[in-house]
Amino acid sequence: MLQLASGSSLLAIAVDRFLRVRIPVTYKSTVTQKRSWMVVAICWFTAALLSFIPMFGWHNENTSNGTTQANSTSFQCSFFTASSRSYVVNFIFFSFFIPLLAIMTGLYCYIFLTTRRQLRVNIGAATESHKYYQKEHRLAASLVLVLGLFVVCWLPMFLMHTIILYGPKIEVSSLFIYTGVLLSHVNSAVNPIVYAFKIPKLKKEFRKLCMRVYHDREQQQIDSPKNSRAKDSSTESRSATQESEL
Repeated sequence: MLQLASGSSLLAIAVDRFLRVRIPVTYKSTVTQKRSWMVVAICWFTAALLSFIPMFGWHNENTSNGTTQANSTSFQCSFFTASSRSYVVNFIFFSFFIPLLAIMTGLYCYIFLTTRRQLRVNIGAATESHKYYQKEHRLAASLVLVLGLFVVCWLPMFLMHTIILYGPKIEVSSLFIYTGVLLSHVNSAVNPIVYAFKIPKLKKEFRKLCMRVYHDREQQQIDSPKNSRAKDSSTESRSATQESEL
């Protein structure tokens, strides 16, 4: 599900960048916060719906010894025994991943061509239009890096699944298979780092978050001795009160 949600989100971001370049004047009135939240909800709902398809029949019923036991719980539960390769290859790879990649490639090509054309028209001029398209060009370059990492991390696993499904005589080492699976999981860990260091707005918010955590920790270290001294003085005064009562 995470792979489908990640791909859908990247497509939504690409469409958003496309609209920023295509309709810069009416962009803010078209892409409202309410509509943005609706798109995010649709991305996750679609990803969840497509991911649950194997639970309704399109799954792998073959155990590791080659027998078919649909209701058996004795076989090893792993990604390759639970998921059908035909589902992963024909549905996820051919019907989702490749069309998604083609659409995003087309959108980013349009963005780069448009921004470069506009920058050439306004070359040497420090106008608002020049700054706007320069900003969009840089942001698109950062997002293309995210898209490239997505492809690099997920493509090896899909290719190995395709080779195993359509080339049964070709032997693929288990080392390569699990390396592909590891890469697909690494993508989710790498994306926040790329977002934080390549996109200016997110980089600024990340710095704010780090500074807040640092200052909170520093404040706790300062307050800790004060609280300790206050606690000791409170204990001493309580003891003195008890002695005076005696």
